[in-house]
Amino acid sequence: MSELKPVDFYQKNMYGVWREGEDISYEILGEEPAATPSEDKPFNPFEVRGGIIVRITAATGSRKTAFTVHAYLPEAEDAKRYPNGSPFIICFHPIMPADFALKHGYALLVMESTRIASDDTAHRGAFYDLYPYGQNSEEQTGVLMAWAWGASKILDAVRGSLGHEFGLDPEASMVTGVSRWGKATAVCGAFDTRFRMTIPACSGAGGLALYSVVSEGNTYDFSRIGGPSAYTYGKNEPLDCLQSDAERGWFNDAFLQYKTPSDIPMDQENLVVMAMAPDRYYFVIAAYTKEDWVNAPAMWECCKRAASVYTAAGLSDRLAVHFHLEGHAVIEEDMDLIIRYFDHMYYGRDTGIGPDDLKTTLFAE
Repeated sequence: MSELKPVDFYQKNMYGVWREGEDISYEILGEEPAATPSEDKPFNPFEVRGGIIVRITAATGSRKTAFTVHAYLPEAEDAKRYPNGSPFIICFHPIMPADFALKHGYALLVMESTRIASDDTAHRGAFYDLYPYGQNSEEQTGVLMAWAWGASKILDAVRGSLGHEFGLDPEASMVTGVSRWGKATAVCGAFDTRFRMTIPACSGAGGLALYSVVSEGNTYDFSRIGGPSAYTYGKNEPLDCLQSDAERGWFNDAFLQYKTPSDIPMDQENLVVMAMAPDRYYFVIAAYTKEDWVNAPAMWECCKRAASVYTAAGLSDRLAVHFHLEGHAVIEEDMDLIIRYFDHMYYGRDTGIGPDDLKTTLFAE
């Protein structure tokens, strides 16, 4: 098993089969009113409302399915920053700094991820309409991979004629998500090599946290950035939690064979390395504090391992890392750096920040 290539290992033993090659079409359905919270219906940060609604249809053989995506486009004046089309971020859920991104000329395409694949072991949704979950390994795709497929189908539509209709640069594509959707982001970037930049945030175990690294009980000094001088990490998410009834739907059945982290013959830096290419970029986000469960130090160790491969290939500037003090989210601080880094790398602009400014974290000290 250890001789498997990462692309085969992840499909056979963790995330399940990657699917592609469907016939993709779309229909622009019009604008939807934004969410209006009330006392009876408080604000839900993961509810996707507003934007221009687009129905994406995917067909293969005799099967067909559809799902919707919400497009948020920058105002014409802000879009002028990119005369050849706006860069765009495909998001697995709404992100906090959406207005910041739009004001800087970046478009957002937000998917309703649980309509693509239910977040459980029922394996329902648009993906499973086309590819029902079966008993054999060749018929099994976990939810993380299914969500990644959804982002890939949106990119198919943009690279068709949707990008032209919305004034997007089809080549300036990014994908992001937080937590379980950070895991899906890492999977998406590894298997769809067309994404220009992959931005997994706070992805934790099953994402970019190394299975082999435990930070429970370790103490770190975050005082230099306004945090505590002695922050001790509590419990990390264990392997048996990923294999519980609540989370095992994210993976295929073969993943249940591993009883301890040491049983897993390949660790998670390979997801980052699979996304390595001269024309692609990787931007890892995490938080220092209140991220005990998702094991932020293990994500830093993952970045270190991947960075050695990027450096050996002469691509060290294609991998960026930023840890903010607190927040299980993509926050405005992150978005500012994402935009400045991407504008520098892809457009060649002097943004006051480059790859050398996004290389290390306090965990390295």
